[in-house]
Amino acid sequence: MPQITPDVFIQIVRFRVADGQAEPLMQAILAHLDDWVRRCDGFVSSNFHLSEDGLHVINYAQWQDKAAFDRFRRHPRQSELQSAIADQAPERAEANSFSLAKSVTA
Repeated sequence: MPQITPDVFIQIVRFRVADGQAEPLMQAILAHLDDWVRRCDGFVSSNFHLSEDGLHVINYAQWQDKAAFDRFRRHPRQSELQSAIADQAPERAEANSFSLAKSVTA
């Protein structure tokens, strides 16, 4: 299992969806995570957050490093994932990349 190091690459994607579409969008993405994404070299984790108003989905994903994320983006099945997302017709999607600056735990 990849370890979280200072080189960890974080991708946060925020989707705006129509009312009632947050869960179906999350499930569409999870199907690909379970099928192939989680086995990509360098994948660490993917965490989903659904807003209380049901209009937003946030996916917080961690990759071992940027190179691992770039390999995932070039994966032959990437178009299938993008089509599954498009089929759910999110109103907006915004992706940002981050590096880990500090981690604090209890």
